[in-house]
Amino acid sequence: MANPHPPRQRSGTISIGGQEITVNVNLDAKKAKGPIHLGGGEKLPEGIVDARTQQDMHMSVAGESSSSFSNPKQNAYRLGFKEGMKVADLGSGSGAYTSVLSDVVGTTGVVYAVDVQRDLLTRIQNNATREGKENIEIIWGDMEGENGVGIKDELLDGVLLSNTLFQVDDKIAVLKEAWRLLRPGGTLAVIEWKDSFGGLGPAQNMVVTQAEATLLCTDNGFALRSDFKAGEHHYGLVFIKMVAGETDKEVLANTHKKEDNFISHTIAQELI
Repeated sequence: MANPHPPRQRSGTISIGGQEITVNVNLDAKKAKGPIHLGGGEKLPEGIVDARTQQDMHMSVAGESSSSFSNPKQNAYRLGFKEGMKVADLGSGSGAYTSVLSDVVGTTGVVYAVDVQRDLLTRIQNNATREGKENIEIIWGDMEGENGVGIKDELLDGVLLSNTLFQVDDKIAVLKEAWRLLRPGGTLAVIEWKDSFGGLGPAQNMVVTQAEATLLCTDNGFALRSDFKAGEHHYGLVFIKMVAGETDKEVLANTHKKEDNFISHTIAQELI
């Protein structure tokens, strides 16, 4: 008997490193059992941490120079975020990127740390208070729900999804929420594990490859701007938000023009 609810699939061809790659994404893929994504108010069982928090713990032991994991201090300056921007760290985990992004956007900017796990948000809040970082705002929200993040439409200049896509069931919902939050021309940055690496990263069936992430984002209102090596085991992607009627080439051309104007203005100010 045929399955009355066949799994949703998305196939497409994208170019990575000059090579055409055919990608098949299972949009109904479920997470392996475990405490990776919990409902609001729930806490992680004792002795268990999610993949992102585990990574942060490894980094604190091995040192931030360890090539085994993505390095927030190095990667944060590759995302295109600048001083004065309003950005969100969606799925902020223990806040490794939140803290560094706070330095990137400076006192005139804001970083919103968004997660469904209140205990992790409390940790971020405590760390921000201890470090005197007043530009970090804490938001308990479900980014898989419609308008699940309590931020108004088109408020943000940038959104970061670091080790987040592999943890969520509804990846498209998360990308739609990121699109809603970003202003036209805003930046979406994605950092993910390249592979499972024998259990060092997420379970093999949860890994979101670079090709899959690219297809998911370009299918949901974003133009790929660039990619970068985010660590020995991670890749990084930078996208620009598109609006109706725009092509990816138009969006990228406008972005480069704005950057050129910004650089020219900055140089002019320094010469005054």
